[in-house]
Amino acid sequence: MNEAKPQDGSTVKGYRTLNDAEIDAMNRLKNISKLFIKELDLLVECASAEPVERGSHRELERQQTLRWLAIARTDMQTACMAACRAVARPDADS
Repeated sequence: MNEAKPQDGSTVKGYRTLNDAEIDAMNRLKNISKLFIKELDLLVECASAEPVERGSHRELERQQTLRWLAIARTDMQTACMAACRAVARPDADS
């Protein structure tokens, strides 16, 4: 995982310089997200490996399980982004 680096505004417009505590907070949030997504990936692997009969009720259940896992992944990514924005506090138009 890449470490967050403070921006001085000359590289990325709309961002301020982050202090060490803010950088640590963002890295912790990103690590939590990474671990959660790894768990989701394991659940996807397990669900995908389960043999089911084509057209069966179990196949439909598996499809729904995979759909919910995809939603969970997207929502985790969104949550991490929102939390990181709360820490970084970029300009309103960024």
